[in-house]
Amino acid sequence: ALWQLNLGDRPCAKMGWGNMQSGVPEQAKPGLLCIWIRRRARQMLRCMSGCCGFCLDCMDIVLRVLGPLMVLLAVCLIGFVAYTFFTIIIPHLSDRTSTPMLLMQMALGCFLLVNVMYNYTMAVCLRAGQPPPFPGDAEKDAELGQLGECLQLRQCHKCLLSKPLRAHHCSVCKQCVLKMDHHCPWINNCVGFNNYRYFCLFMLYLALGCLYVVLLGYPLFLEAASPTRRRSLELRFADAQCVSLSWLVSLCIFLALCILGGFHMYLVLTNQTTIEFHINMSNGHAARRKGEVHRNPYDLGRLRNFQEVFGPNRFFGFIWMMPYLAKKPAGNGCSFPMVFDLHA
Repeated sequence: ALWQLNLGDRPCAKMGWGNMQSGVPEQAKPGLLCIWIRRRARQMLRCMSGCCGFCLDCMDIVLRVLGPLMVLLAVCLIGFVAYTFFTIIIPHLSDRTSTPMLLMQMALGCFLLVNVMYNYTMAVCLRAGQPPPFPGDAEKDAELGQLGECLQLRQCHKCLLSKPLRAHHCSVCKQCVLKMDHHCPWINNCVGFNNYRYFCLFMLYLALGCLYVVLLGYPLFLEAASPTRRRSLELRFADAQCVSLSWLVSLCIFLALCILGGFHMYLVLTNQTTIEFHINMSNGHAARRKGEVHRNPYDLGRLRNFQEVFGPNRFFGFIWMMPYLAKKPAGNGCSFPMVFDLHA
């Protein structure tokens, strides 16, 4: 009787289903129903997890295929806007500007174009940073030395390489990346320790170049957008189409880069990556719920944070804008200074 009473106290048994068969109390059958429901729920969760994993694998394949096409598209857009600027906009400006001013405008345009292509090439071709191989037991003391301490001997279970602090595994590149920020399809490469400053400078020069085209091409864009009878300049149909399209493309890219570049400027000044930004946001919310304060351990102050990315160069010297002349950032991508080290 006590056994039957305990079964009856269960929530599923209070439903009152079932009857007495083969000496089994009628309250026991609802318990079997609950077990069946839980098993079906677990199977559905496993199925959903498998579907999500399949979708993510398909997305990685799509990014791997689209990467070269995105690079080709970016080069074509830059080349198209540059062609329109130097062959259509500049010749029409020669009638309204003096020769020295026109030469300065052409020189500035060439300077921006060269820096855009240089930083874009470096961001595409330079590897973001690959961790060293994970050492065996016999090699830990002999070969690693201090490097083993900074790596903390963590190993990635996917690529089997060492996994230092701030390193993450890229599912598209199929390897871990030092100080990984994100995988960018526009450069068909990961953005990490080695090429992050080139990626930031590419966005900076591209935004300046687009703004330059928007400002100098605005009068000609108004002429191209107006009806043919009201134009004060003679523009061929093809030239008018090139000017209109180049001006609109430059304006859209400039507005998009203002948002993306502003976000990465914040990341540089706070010494975070995009991945760490989301992790710190989550940790900050969890700490506030506990009444605590979360602080980014790599935030060394704005000047030091800036030099961690662009090297030990003065900000107002503007040498950091020319990476072929500036000093490279210090470090090997495996260990980074922390706030605790400064206080110690």
